[in-house]
Amino acid sequence: MIFPFSIKYSARLSNNFSIGRNKEALEFIEAFITKKTGVDIVIENDKLTFKSKFFKWGRLNTNILVPIEKGVFNIVDKGEKTILTYEFYMYHLFIAVTIMSVFMATVSQEVWFGIFCFLWSGGMSWLIAIIRHKMMLNEIANKIDNLVNNLK
Repeated sequence: MIFPFSIKYSARLSNNFSIGRNKEALEFIEAFITKKTGVDIVIENDKLTFKSKFFKWGRLNTNILVPIEKGVFNIVDKGEKTILTYEFYMYHLFIAVTIMSVFMATVSQEVWFGIFCFLWSGGMSWLIAIIRHKMMLNEIANKIDNLVNNLK
């Protein structure tokens, strides 16, 4: 894992989840990510990958996928339990904050101000992004559990 550009989380799915339902779960995740403006979604075996466009018309900065470049969901069967893993890459955030910080340092003619902007804006945006993506994974896992329990 390349810190802080790649973050990986996991969530345990309910005991009722059978490995035969991976396709249904990944299709649910696909629909969820599509609503969040994810693009280039590919499902292969037990893995779903998607990308996020940095500049996409009609998408606000509050969209959860803005600071990330791509994400990968995996469903891993570990015998008695099934784990949903989610890894996302935050290069977009780093690039945007670096450009903004260089601009601020140039305008103010103070290097320390550029460094402060990078640490404050980048650090807070990074912290908010990792919290929001962990919450998104938990929301997806809970909805998959509800989907599985309703199909019984």
